[in-house]
Amino acid sequence: MLSHGCFFAALLVYYIPKAFGKKTRFIINLHMVLGSLSVLGMLYETAMKFGTDRFLKYVGFSCVMLAIAGTGYLITKNGKPSVKWHILATLSFFAYLALIIVL
Repeated sequence: MLSHGCFFAALLVYYIPKAFGKKTRFIINLHMVLGSLSVLGMLYETAMKFGTDRFLKYVGFSCVMLAIAGTGYLITKNGKPSVKWHILATLSFFAYLALIIVL
């Protein structure tokens, strides 16, 4: 659950200041730190679920989180062109979450 909490905190830390036009370098760095903690937490949770019936669901979440982290890294290297991929990867988290809840 640490990973989910850090994930949503990363979203809130980034999008609330952005909505008010207060996005600073500190906010972006905090967003990256919380996002990184989220990915590490998800990888840890996946490892802890090894051998259980929920393991494959966690593998899916880990893949989505790694996609988000990878596209976030591309933003730091390539800038604006990678933002759309990062948003798409982030939205895929919610799509996968809805899919897991329905199934």
